Amino acid sequence: MSDNTTPTGTGDNSTETPGTLEVLGTAPAASALGVMDNPTKPPKKKVNQSLTTKRMLTAGLSLPLFLMILLPLLMTGMTSDLKPHGMDVAVIGSEQVAGEMTEQLQTSAAGSYDVSRVDTVDEATDMLQQQDLRGAYDPTTNTMYQAGAAGVQPTQAATAFFTQVSAQQGGETPETVDVQPLSDNDPLGTSVIFIGLGTILGGFMSGMILGLMPVKSVWRIVLGLVMPAVVATGLVIMGWGICGVFDSGIVGPWLMMYLTGLTCLSVMVGGMLVIGPVMMPLAILLMPMLGIASSGVSAAFDMASSFYGFFHPWLFSSQGISGIRDAIYFPEVSAAHAVVTMLIWLVVGIVLAVIGTVRQKRRHLFAMSDQKRMETLAVAGAVAA
Repeated sequence: MSDNTTPTGTGDNSTETPGTLEVLGTAPAASALGVMDNPTKPPKKKVNQSLTTKRMLTAGLSLPLFLMILLPLLMTGMTSDLKPHGMDVAVIGSEQVAGEMTEQLQTSAAGSYDVSRVDTVDEATDMLQQQDLRGAYDPTTNTMYQAGAAGVQPTQAATAFFTQVSAQQGGETPETVDVQPLSDNDPLGTSVIFIGLGTILGGFMSGMILGLMPVKSVWRIVLGLVMPAVVATGLVIMGWGICGVFDSGIVGPWLMMYLTGLTCLSVMVGGMLVIGPVMMPLAILLMPMLGIASSGVSAAFDMASSFYGFFHPWLFSSQGISGIRDAIYFPEVSAAHAVVTMLIWLVVGIVLAVIGTVRQKRRHLFAMSDQKRMETLAVAGAVAA
């Protein structure tokens, strides 16, 4: 009898239950499609093909409807009824020369312009290059100083204001000096909008692909770091080599484009792994729509509705686009706020991606553990018999 007995856990029929880390390592890679499924649930009932078709059709039509309503609403609101409100301008001169004029203009501006006084042309130039002023007027030389790279609308508004001031003083149209001009190849400054849009869409599409595909975590990290670099390099080649709009250099704009694309990708991947494809319309709203509208590039905050200025300080996409503009045309402006804002969102996206990945793999772990447990019980029952 003892010859026919096989010790439990030894011999050819022995089984060894894998540990948690081992099973996690062999679990399928997480994806935005799989993360919404729980493999521990019993099999679903037979699919109603007609109902499924209706749901797919509804979902397919919802996104274009979403874009059709919100996109024109945001963009039209951004560019409609543009007029100065609290626009910062200055009069150049000492208190004796410009003090009285500054007070009179501040009173007559009625909230449309915030008129201050600066002592010298150099001080005014520095403030214009820091985007602290939209225009500065020297009454002794009848000269107006501006930063054309700040945008066509605010520049025109400041020019119109000081032209009227000069006319009231009995002078001619002021001579204009542009202390920070746009590139000759970008006279309207619109290239920044398209470069920023390309950066955001590159991060959005890359994040959507990495979120939907069941990619292993290590490849998701590698591709997540590489793809924004590819997008930023392509845009630099297009903007600098082909269009010639990066007069101040390419390193700063490239770094800002890379960080913007990486942040968009991180948020997109994290959202896809946590809430699934529902993240797509939400990301469209947060990235290209509100990103462009609240960036201050296409419409200045001191001319557009305050609704857009509300989102600008904390939204990563709007900070990214304005940061790209500053890196191209205003290299003296501090990028600290834009970088910190995007880094915070980048960390949020990484945390969400980790949560979604772990949740997906744990679900597979539980399902696989039950299966292994059943196999172990079956073997134990056979040995006992």
